[in-house]
Amino acid sequence: MKNTSIRGGLLSAFLVVILGIVAPFAYAQQIDWTGDWDATWKHRGARVSLVQDGDQVTGGYKLYGGTIQGTIIGRELRGVWKEGGRQGTFVAVMSTDTRTFTARFGTGEWMTGIRVLADNQFLGEQLDRSIPAQSVYHFLSIMNAVGPGRMELQSEASLFIDFAEQENVGVSKLEYTQTLLSVLNGLTFPVWTSLNRPAGSEISVTLGQAGTDVAFVLRMVKKEGQWLLAPPPMHELKATAHALSKARPQVHGPRAGLQSPRDTMRTLVHSFSEAGDSMEQAMSTLNMSGLSALAKEYEGPKLARYVNRSLQRIGPLTWQEISDDPARTSPYLHFEHPFGRIEIGPVITEDGVVWQFTPETLETIRAVYAALDNFPPSQVLYLKPSQESLYFKARDFVSHINRGLVEKVGPMEVWQWLGLLAALVMALALGRVLNMLFQALVLRHFSQASGQRFFTRWLFLWSFRFLAIGLALRVADRVLGFPDLVQVVLVAVSWTCAILSSMMLVLLGVGMVVGHLKATNAIHSSHITPLSFVAGIIRVAVVVFAMLMLADVLQVPYQSVLAGLGLGGLAVALAAQSTLQNFISGITLYFDKPIAVGDYCQFGDKSGTVEFIGMRSTRIRTQAHTLLTIPNSEFSNMQIENYAKRDHMFLITTLNLRYETSPEQLRHLLSELRALLLAHPKVANDSVTVRFEGFGAHSLDIAIAAYVLSNDYSDFVEIREDIYLNIMQVIEALGTKLAVPAVVNYNSKDSWPEACAT
Repeated sequence: MKNTSIRGGLLSAFLVVILGIVAPFAYAQQIDWTGDWDATWKHRGARVSLVQDGDQVTGGYKLYGGTIQGTIIGRELRGVWKEGGRQGTFVAVMSTDTRTFTARFGTGEWMTGIRVLADNQFLGEQLDRSIPAQSVYHFLSIMNAVGPGRMELQSEASLFIDFAEQENVGVSKLEYTQTLLSVLNGLTFPVWTSLNRPAGSEISVTLGQAGTDVAFVLRMVKKEGQWLLAPPPMHELKATAHALSKARPQVHGPRAGLQSPRDTMRTLVHSFSEAGDSMEQAMSTLNMSGLSALAKEYEGPKLARYVNRSLQRIGPLTWQEISDDPARTSPYLHFEHPFGRIEIGPVITEDGVVWQFTPETLETIRAVYAALDNFPPSQVLYLKPSQESLYFKARDFVSHINRGLVEKVGPMEVWQWLGLLAALVMALALGRVLNMLFQALVLRHFSQASGQRFFTRWLFLWSFRFLAIGLALRVADRVLGFPDLVQVVLVAVSWTCAILSSMMLVLLGVGMVVGHLKATNAIHSSHITPLSFVAGIIRVAVVVFAMLMLADVLQVPYQSVLAGLGLGGLAVALAAQSTLQNFISGITLYFDKPIAVGDYCQFGDKSGTVEFIGMRSTRIRTQAHTLLTIPNSEFSNMQIENYAKRDHMFLITTLNLRYETSPEQLRHLLSELRALLLAHPKVANDSVTVRFEGFGAHSLDIAIAAYVLSNDYSDFVEIREDIYLNIMQVIEALGTKLAVPAVVNYNSKDSWPEACAT
């Protein structure tokens, strides 16, 4: 035991040493510093690009002309930064998931970074600031794109601000930039018309909040040919921001995100550009009052995407140009085309007024998008790409192959017609394949009557085909994106095919299983009744469930369906009163179990063996081998004597002895008969009765009664026969005989005894 402990300790120590040597190298291989990082440090932020070569890392940040050089030691990166003639040391530690790092400079200041995804592109430094409108437009566009993983954009936006008057008071550039954006967010102004090209080197423009009296004076200056924003001091910016928020407080609840045209537009665009693709949020921006409930569910997501893609092709959005006045009474028109317009209008709801894209916009958005289809989407570097649906990916792919395939023919485009035809053909083929697999793997294992085999196979084939058609149409709708007029019809048809075919498959399956169990005698015959009952309940439940699902698809109120089922059930109950009575009586017979299949019983003046107990009637095989069918309602009310339920069979008989039998012979015979019955192995001892019963017309009668230990009638007859033969031997041995009906003539006269004569 001691040697084992020593060996275990040495082995553990050896493993620790090996792991201590190998682990740092193995873990170091998992760290990768190469890539772009969104870095933020005190008052500043920038995009940092790093390249790793072995354990050496080099890189920099273009925004401030800085460079970085360091060495990897495990999870740490230690090195030197240089910027504008200044330099210092730093140490950075990578997080476990390698998505972020935290750094500390030699001065004690901190810096954090998050790995930038591939879809974020660096803006660069060459942005047009030749006129005031360009500078304001780029500032707003950049700040509107700020979000997680893109915080460096705030630093780039600060390049459009003149901080000459703010540097002496120690204002944070990032905080000042954010405060300026919050002020401009509360205003509504057209960038390209409010900030015209001035004659001098300075311009001041008064910008107002829509629907209120709050205003803000935006001052801009021109330095070295570049126009920069020169806002007031920080305390004035904060006061203006407070006045703007007080004049228009934030709304929460159902109206949040739909308070004004700007809110609605922002909600729609962000629902596609942000991670997660919030379709529910996007659909909340649409006024779908002109659509049916079925069209809202299936057409709504495509309409939202049509609006979003049309907005992308019209041009980049500047939120501050869109009205944010919730008290506005007229719709906000964003774009107008001969085929339709994109506008946002007020809608009165129970929670107040919300702003949504108008029904007219949704009605014509497909035509507007088709007109803009050849117009490329606006390429704005700071906008994150939206997530495309499968329909638009397919449409773009088809459009690149042949523009003629996206031409409209009737209610749909050419490629949609071809896709629909291909889906139907493939569905029919798929249905046949599914049926063949089902026949080969499942159906051949079940017993079926030869007359029903062909019909059952035919039903299975077309059930699988309609199921495949329903599923194919649902998949095709996601890929082909049918328009409202066609989609409503195809949705109803597809779900109807899927629901009815599924219902038929379940009903056929239940019938097939029940028939197989009955044909193969896989279950006891006494359980056929509950099996039929359960199968019937399943069939009814499947049919009712299918009807409710169809009602949901076809937008029929559940109350109407349930009321119809109730009235229909009442009518059926009245029309089939006797059938229901027999059904309930059959259930009573099964659970009460007065008889079972195979029992021999007597009921009324009839007797026979029970062959079948159904839900409507009971079948009896009589002693004449005829089949007697009795309705359950009548059978359950009869007095039924079930011979199969007895544990013993009663033997009773009377022996008729001749009158010539003497009293001594009679006493001896009674004793011998008792001994005979008590000694018999098939006779219950406590039930034996042998008594001289009386004087018959032609005989001396002895009553014999006993219980035979058997419940089978054939055994009972055999035992009774053996007992009777033994009784005959006892009678013959005692010298007496059984009496037969006879007439005896006595010629002698009776006389008095001598004692009486004297």
